[in-house]
Amino acid sequence: MTDSLLESLTDTPTETPAQAAAIRAGWTITTVILGVVLLTSLIGMLLGSSGAGQIRFLLEVALCWNVYRGRGWARALLVLVLLGTGALLLSAGNPFSAVLGVVPLLGAAALCFVPQVNAYFRYASKM
Repeated sequence: MTDSLLESLTDTPTETPAQAAAIRAGWTITTVILGVVLLTSLIGMLLGSSGAGQIRFLLEVALCWNVYRGRGWARALLVLVLLGTGALLLSAGNPFSAVLGVVPLLGAAALCFVPQVNAYFRYASKM
């Protein structure tokens, strides 16, 4: 979290302590989801031999940065990417892929339905 964002979370007089706590919790959840997305993309890039992995990684970094900044279009696009990834893994046919397919679906659900994440996005979109 950037220092200015962290300071504004604690110094903003318009937010009640409960709202500030919800925003911080939403930031934590969002950051974990973005970290997992970028980590899996980085691993895929390092294990792959084509340049497509590098391009995908750079596109995901740009997408995650826009999600982090609270942009609604990027959040919706990331949810669609996570839903697609989860569906592909679930349809792969083996139990290991099915278990891994649940992870992106949980991330998509968290980005859509967790109240703290919604509070963070309302706050970040004003920055």
